[in-house]
Formats: sequence, C-alpha cells, structure tokens
Amino acid sequence: MRFLCLSLIASAAALAQPLTLPTFTEAEAKKLDAGETVIHEVKPTGNKGIGVESFGVIDAPSTEVWPVLRDCEHFASFMPRMKSSSLKQEEGATLCHVELNLPFPLMNLWSDTKSVQREDPAGHYHRAWTLVRGSYRRNSGSWSVLPWGDGKKTLVIYAIDSDPIILIPDGILRSAQTGSLPEVFQSIRKRVVAVRSP
Repeated sequence: MRFLCLSLIASAAALAQPLTLPTFTEAEAKKLDAGETVIHEVKPTGNKGIGVESFGVIDAPSTEVWPVLRDCEHFASFMPRMKSSSLKQEEGATLCHVELNLPFPLMNLWSDTKSVQREDPAGHYHRAWTLVRGSYRRNSGSWSVLPWGDGKKTLVIYAIDSDPIILIPDGILRSAQTGSLPEVFQSIRKRVVAVRSP
C-alpha cells in the first residue's frame, strides 16, 4: 500500500507539470505526419521488463480522441489482444481491470490499476496509471493527448513501464511490445471514427 501511495504522489506531481509537445527530429515529424508510429525505447525500472514511449498522430481533434483513451472500460472493443476491460469500485476508488489474451501455452495477463487524469482547457489531456494488483511485478504508464499542427489533428503519446510475470526473456517481450504499437495506434484511429457523433 505504501508503494501505491508513493506512486500516486509521483503521478500527481507529474500531472502538476504543464503538458508540452515533445521535440522530434525532422525525420520523426515527417513519419508522424505520414501516419506512422515513432517509438523510443526507454530503460524500464530496474532494467527489468518493458520500457517504451510511442507516438502517433490521429486525424481528429483532441476532444474526440480523449474519451477513447480515457474510458478504459471500452478498451476490449477495439484494442488489439484485449480480452476484457471493465471498471471496479473498491473502497471509494475506481479501478480499471483489463485482461490481455496471449497465445497458448501462455497464461493471459491481467491487471487492476488506479489512475489519475488531467484535462486542460487548451485541449491537453493526460491519464497515468499504477498497478494495484495483477499478473505483473510492475505495470505503470500513461496516455497523453495533445493538439497537433493546426489543432485539427492530435498527437497521442503512449508510455509504458511494466514487468509481466511471464516466462519469456525480456528481449523477446520488448520486441513483441514495440512490434505491436503501430496496430495500437491504428486501432485508436478506427475507434475515433466509429464513435464520432454524426
């Protein structure tokens, strides 16, 4: 419980900082404008598990993209390999429960996470989560949603720092995670269009 409290304090402190656009190389900016995914591998906590920060541009304003990434109970409707997603109420807190469908003979991964979120008037949004329980030693991350260009498009930033309890070498886990990220952003694009008001 002490670790969870410290994690939430750290997340709250991060949310107090202004949300700003990251700096990209010219080549990265061109990739984003072309609808491609930019991926930065980062060192995971303790150098165990997965650490990655990924970026993609969605052809919709941030006000349309934010609800898709805010409402985790709907993730199973569109996120790749997501078997189930729901909200739980526990001791006055709302937890997000998700289960990932892994290929046989691997066991599915699941987690209950607690999140903090921020909505700025300028159309900047952020949601960060920390692990409460699940089949992970560590599972924290965030979604950031920022206007891109003239504001008719959105930059989505997906950051993850996790260490699943699974008998697969970290190198293979990291390769699988980064390889699946373009599909994640494509799924977000399709979901934004699907739920768009007529």
